[in-house]
Amino acid sequence: MAPSPPTQYLFDGGQSRAIRSSLQTIVEDNRAASAASFAVALYRPRGENLVVLAATGNDLELFSENEPVIAGTFPRGRRPARVDGFTIRSLLRNRSVELPSSIILPFSDEYGTGAVVVGNPSPQARPDVLEATRESLTIANAIRTARQVGAFRLQRDLSIALNAIAAANISISDPELRLQNMLQSGRSLLGSDVSYLATAEDSAGVFTFSQTLGIRTRGFKSLRVEDGHGLGGLARILRKPVRSINYSNDARLQSAPVAETRKEGILSAMAAPLMVEDHVAAVIYLADRRLRAYSPTDEALLNEFAGFAALAIEQNQMDVYRERQTLRRYREEMAYSLHDTVVRRLVEIGFVVEEGGRDPDFSTSQQRFQVIAHAVESAMDALREQISDIFAEEVPVQEVNAYAVMNRIMELRHSSTVARTHGENIDSKCSNLSATSAAALVRIGQEAIVNAERHSGCANIHVQLDTDDKTATLSVQDDGRGMSLDDQHRSAQSRVGHLGLRGMQDAANSVGGLLSFQTAAGGGLIVTAKVSRHESRNRL
Repeated sequence: MAPSPPTQYLFDGGQSRAIRSSLQTIVEDNRAASAASFAVALYRPRGENLVVLAATGNDLELFSENEPVIAGTFPRGRRPARVDGFTIRSLLRNRSVELPSSIILPFSDEYGTGAVVVGNPSPQARPDVLEATRESLTIANAIRTARQVGAFRLQRDLSIALNAIAAANISISDPELRLQNMLQSGRSLLGSDVSYLATAEDSAGVFTFSQTLGIRTRGFKSLRVEDGHGLGGLARILRKPVRSINYSNDARLQSAPVAETRKEGILSAMAAPLMVEDHVAAVIYLADRRLRAYSPTDEALLNEFAGFAALAIEQNQMDVYRERQTLRRYREEMAYSLHDTVVRRLVEIGFVVEEGGRDPDFSTSQQRFQVIAHAVESAMDALREQISDIFAEEVPVQEVNAYAVMNRIMELRHSSTVARTHGENIDSKCSNLSATSAAALVRIGQEAIVNAERHSGCANIHVQLDTDDKTATLSVQDDGRGMSLDDQHRSAQSRVGHLGLRGMQDAANSVGGLLSFQTAAGGGLIVTAKVSRHESRNRL
């Protein structure tokens, strides 16, 4: 069954623009009939601020829908009246309109009062009061009808978002992909620019952004939000959604990361706690890179969404618990396996060494020490294989977007002395990779970055990801000291060689990909990995 719509739909919310659309024609007709250059519909629900419902004008910066404002007093009655010196000032930004002479048509309904205001900012132009001006009752009826249309749209959009979460919880096994789906559903529902999720980092009440959608800056992604700090901290304390129309100037927020938020470009935001068993398990954020007057309807809509989204968090916690239990049993099995393989060979080594120490024949001792070396090598191979098995990452069968691959690579922590850039050439029709190919590219990209930052002495690293209909190609180029071909060969072949290079080669081999190293024209190293976009172990 579809969820109930939020409380009385008094404002536009989510993707709905029903009230604004219904009044836009009325406002425009009044402006034209009065020969005015500016017109706006204002409304004050009981207990709320005065807000803008719709606006129109010639060559003027208009107020946005739901924008809170302060204005002069409306005249009594329901007939148009001329008012001199009427000013409308925004509470959201430094924006005001002064009308030396204006025509004001007041109206009211069962939830509040309002007015359509028309006029000219120029003192010389006085608007005309004409018979064609729409009457108060027409405006009230238009708003009433729009509320019904808007409530239906919100109910439909909310149902779509919640069904998407429910379907993902059933069909997607990867917890991270489920959370990404949840963020995408929330962003689509509210029509926001970005969305992100904060989860508990430890028992001390510190939350970090574990999932992001549309976030660009590393400083914002790595924020640690303590209890009570910022918008999410306030939502955790109040245990309900909180909206901030102008984040940088919101006096309610304590220790808010204003600098990082401003650098990210976020101006307006909402946050809602996701409750699991009466405690805040996570906080979901929806934000915009423009000043946006999130309305009480938006807040109620997010509250409905958050209640359902908490199910995804709860399922992820259950998955984590099951994974921990499986890992614990697997480690116990590994301990027994190591005893049967490595320990047995080490005991053999001890006997051989003890016997060799009693043998005066040097040649015989040499042979025994060769046996020891072989046994040690065999033990280490067995140990390496066992450890690789226990820590091998299970890769889900779902596909992964190429941009998500780049995000995973670039999220790697790095030295502050090394600058990173990235680029993509990804066709929308060729943007998905099999999860195994995506995991291989992430490992190769991260290993290449770590190798460059630790060993090359570079100052710059560029990561490039390109896709076509069959393959995905990742290249990581640095401007460091480079590596000779002999060094590359020895490191890749030697058992004691550079683990990073061997790890990259193993990752490429796991999906039948090609890995190559090339000296850049201006110095430095270029690591290139080419893999099939679709799961395959055939050589490219």
